[in-house]
Amino acid sequence: MEDERPALADGEIPSAPPTPPIKIVLYDDQELFGRLHRRWQANTGAWMYRVSVTLWAAVQLGGREVSEPSDVEFDVPSTHVRPVAGVDYRDVPMRRHREAVVRARTGRRPPPAPAPDATGARPRPPERRSPDRWTLQRLRIAYDASGPRPAVVHRAGCFVSDERTALTTDQALEALARPGVRACDTCGADEGLQEIRRQRGTGAVSDPWQEPGAGGERRRA
Repeated sequence: MEDERPALADGEIPSAPPTPPIKIVLYDDQELFGRLHRRWQANTGAWMYRVSVTLWAAVQLGGREVSEPSDVEFDVPSTHVRPVAGVDYRDVPMRRHREAVVRARTGRRPPPAPAPDATGARPRPPERRSPDRWTLQRLRIAYDASGPRPAVVHRAGCFVSDERTALTTDQALEALARPGVRACDTCGADEGLQEIRRQRGTGAVSDPWQEPGAGGERRRA
């Protein structure tokens, strides 16, 4: 289902979608006011709300470090937002997930969650990824910093990574062997690569820092 917005006339410039105020309930039951940007549906059928709050952030202006308001966006489950009295939310963009629409039309249900094992932990679902299922995030450092540039290996699609370079499994293993590189523990890349490393050696593989056609010269920055 497409975003429910009226069609534009020829040559008409689209206006920015509204961002009405909304009350957000945090995980510890604190409440704060933010802005609602859009509503979207996950493949399970659950609804998520993309919201933003304005916090303080340190920035450099003319060589001076100062504090300025900065908007931070994040997704909140529909169970943890509350409408503000008198506010109209009808024009906020809304998008349904294709799989949820198909299930609603056919009556099919999503697959059940895997049962917990003897320790109470739920096993990871089987992966359905391409062979290049890892990404490399190079972290920012000060211009005068010494030593290797830090980096983090993630599973493809990890939500905490924004700057990404696709890696094969072999390249991810080699990257981890470099100083300053670690695997992400949020998406489970650390456990996944550790298990692969136990099952087989890393071996000699291609270099993820190699520039195409660079004649063996490596890029570090």
